[in-house]
Amino acid sequence: MEVARQSFLVLSSSTLIEVAADWASIEPRHLAQALDGQSIDAELLTWLEQRSGELRALAAGPHPQVSGLIDAHLNTAIDLITQDRYTAEAGRRLHAVAADLAHCAAWLRFDADRHADAQRHWQAAVHAAHQAGDRDLAAVALSDLAYQATWLSRPADAVRVLEHARSRTRTPAARSLLDVRRARACAVLQDRQGTQHALTSAETELERVRARDTPPVVSWMSMADVNADAGRCWLDLGDPGRADAAIGEGLDELDPRRSRTRAVFLTYRAEGLLHNRDASAAAADARAALDTALDSGAARCVDLVFALIRRLDNRTEQPMVELREYARERLLG
Repeated sequence: MEVARQSFLVLSSSTLIEVAADWASIEPRHLAQALDGQSIDAELLTWLEQRSGELRALAAGPHPQVSGLIDAHLNTAIDLITQDRYTAEAGRRLHAVAADLAHCAAWLRFDADRHADAQRHWQAAVHAAHQAGDRDLAAVALSDLAYQATWLSRPADAVRVLEHARSRTRTPAARSLLDVRRARACAVLQDRQGTQHALTSAETELERVRARDTPPVVSWMSMADVNADAGRCWLDLGDPGRADAAIGEGLDELDPRRSRTRAVFLTYRAEGLLHNRDASAAAADARAALDTALDSGAARCVDLVFALIRRLDNRTEQPMVELREYARERLLG
């Protein structure tokens, strides 16, 4: 499955890192130099901005129809941009809308295992955010590309992208997110010192967060995310006991609306419990992860759970046997 996923990637390692390096070193062009000063409908622009925020909120939940709505609004924003009939300020706002919608669209494609398409939309989000002057949104979109790289077993690429992305962030919440994702990549690379440094930095940055200064793209970032991601790091570094405690703390604090995140970390905790030889608890977490993933409709999360269950085919404990039977029923049902 991993080979099939990676074969559809469109950005090579060098190209992916070049996208990040260009953003980190080049200031956006002045929109006023390229625009002819004509105005678009201000009411339509305000409406698009409002809908963008609403669609971002809907995209976090199990709403399969939202993908088409996001694409339609994104296409409208792109059409308005290509017409070049607006003031510099209106152009900045249009690019901000396009960046926000492209970012949402990328995540929905990533969750659907459409990795090449997700990359294209994250790259578009970086470009549009750059033109809008929104450094945090551009950095977060780059960090999403890095997270995808780690997910697809390219952690070294992730580290290099994150180095560029963090260089121009403006808010602690964005830096905390980038630090967590660096920790994840370092853990896969078996860099214990780098992992610990990144996690410590993530916590420090999160302590500096003030709600009024936090951009919407990272408004969800919390200690629940730091703890749960730290747990995955400790699991990769061969410390399942520490991983179980951290993931458990993160799951306890996680916003219940974030079902895809919950499914992923329940799967990770189940994996850790297997290392701790607790078959009953591992099976319970795997079952909960499967239910949550299927309810969320995210193929990426469903694949993750089924990959874990497939690795249990040779386990004969009763909880494992019952888990496999349950998974077959859900798959057929």
